[in-house]
Amino acid sequence: MATLKEIAAETGFSIATISRVLNDDDTLSVTGATREAILEAAGKLNYTKKDKSRISTDKGSGSSVLFRAGIVMMMDMESQLEDSYYLYLKNSIEKSCFENRIETAQMVYDSETDSYSTIGKKADGIIAIGQFGPDQIAAMEKCTSNIIFVDSCPDDEKYCSVQTNYETGVRQGLSYLISRGHKNIAFVGKSHSLDSKGMLALEERRRIFQKISKEYGQMLTTSYIDTSGTSKDAAIETEKFLKDNKDKVTAFFAYNEATATGVLRAAQAVGLHVPEDISILSYNDTVLASLLQPQLTGIHIYMDEMARVAVENLTRYVIGESQVPIKVFIPTTLSERESVKKI
Repeated sequence: MATLKEIAAETGFSIATISRVLNDDDTLSVTGATREAILEAAGKLNYTKKDKSRISTDKGSGSSVLFRAGIVMMMDMESQLEDSYYLYLKNSIEKSCFENRIETAQMVYDSETDSYSTIGKKADGIIAIGQFGPDQIAAMEKCTSNIIFVDSCPDDEKYCSVQTNYETGVRQGLSYLISRGHKNIAFVGKSHSLDSKGMLALEERRRIFQKISKEYGQMLTTSYIDTSGTSKDAAIETEKFLKDNKDKVTAFFAYNEATATGVLRAAQAVGLHVPEDISILSYNDTVLASLLQPQLTGIHIYMDEMARVAVENLTRYVIGESQVPIKVFIPTTLSERESVKKI
């Protein structure tokens, strides 16, 4: 994993600034460009450490390009910086494309014309990351029929998709917390979010958490803290909750790392120590999890594998090898670090 010192050397920012950015310190005034540079550097260094051979320039840049892939994001950059999962997922896809001699281009949606555009040449295929509404999907189809969705699937019979298995992850997380003696657990995250068809629905991790919790019956007591999904809002709402329920929960299940960071700040604000007084388990487990203090225990999503499968299937579409709409679920695993205590 990358260290704060290595990120400082890569970016030129001080260790103190990097630490405050990664911990979403809202008293620190930095530009979006600064935050993006720090997050990008953390991801880049982590990727290089995992396998330096995979980013050898001999494999990608020196060979001819097979085709051009458009990258479509459901979020703007500001939103990506609030939930770095999507930023890192996009980076994994771009790296996988590079390794497979596929040129990438960002595609921008124009709501006035209901169309996507790229700079320069048109895209031969599209990798769409996140959830999209009918108008956006129709706009993609005007560009190409070769579309792969990552993290959603608007139509199982029409589109190829690659998704993380949320049910496996939530089950792993709850099982782990219970095995560590936690029987009073609060879920922190959005109550509703866009589903694969772009419609507002009960947030998937929350829905699964509720379903699995019922399997444990009276041995498990659950609470819910509704947030917007940002670190700042999670800190505000969790601090409110803790003032009235400090002794009623022993662990928090955060639906993403931004939320987990907010929960950590809220615990500190009311005089609690993690994990001595209260435990936190996070979803996503990006490189940021190992850079926080304490390091976050979390559900690990295999973003590199999601990227590999997406690029592999897009290639099959573009070269005409197959047009079968395959749906792939990538399992998760649990990364045990410092933020959960056995009681």
